Amino acid sequence: MDIPKALEVYRNTITKTMEPVVKVTLSKEAVGITSSKVGGDPYFLKDVPYPVNEEGKPLHLLAQINFSEVIKFNDDFPNTGILQFFIDGYDDVLGLNFDDQTKQSRFRVIYHEQIEKDESKRLQDFSFLMEGEEELYLPFLPDSEYKMVFEKSETPVSISDFRIEQEDIEFDEALWEAYEEAYPSQGHKIGGYPFFTQGDPRESKKYGDKLILLFQLDSDEQNEIMWGDMGVGNFFISKEDLQNRNFSHVLYNWDCY
Repeated sequence: MDIPKALEVYRNTITKTMEPVVKVTLSKEAVGITSSKVGGDPYFLKDVPYPVNEEGKPLHLLAQINFSEVIKFNDDFPNTGILQFFIDGYDDVLGLNFDDQTKQSRFRVIYHEQIEKDESKRLQDFSFLMEGEEELYLPFLPDSEYKMVFEKSETPVSISDFRIEQEDIEFDEALWEAYEEAYPSQGHKIGGYPFFTQGDPRESKKYGDKLILLFQLDSDEQNEIMWGDMGVGNFFISKEDLQNRNFSHVLYNWDCY
């Protein structure tokens, strides 16, 4: 592991925080209905109620991960099935609930353990998502779709993660900048450590301190993805819920400069 000279004295401290991560690169192109993607139409079955907001309007697909396409990197994460993240495109804060960030009334996380091979049973007409003339609030244009490409890696605790304060590192401004430059936490990823432009919501006693990063979608100027002013969106889950494939208590957060 490469350690900057200024941080060499903390090598053991930094090394013990290493966690596996899958970095995600996006390319703007149409992919199959069951493929890993950002935006586009989701895999969904006709006989399953489609996720809606409190007013009964359909949520929009933020991202979909087909774990059979993902490099195996962490035993707690699925190896198969499709995990989906939906947000409320009719809400100007993109489905974020400031009072309870785990309340899935304007966002939804859905896991399909099995993928239906009979295409006639799949939802195929998504015209209802574009009905009406209301402006949609999404991090990308409503008709955008991005293919996901995966790369397995490892990363130490990020400078944004509140747990950095629990490590025995005596930061001054120069050391802080050296750490941030050596171990950036921006970008799209599955697992690993998060990036924030503001604070870490897990510092609140309301949510506890045991939530880990499930998925992060960052602003991406090249692909015209933008959370407010160069912000970032992330989803967190407890290790126990992840192991049990229970995605009903996921914490959703996004912030920007």
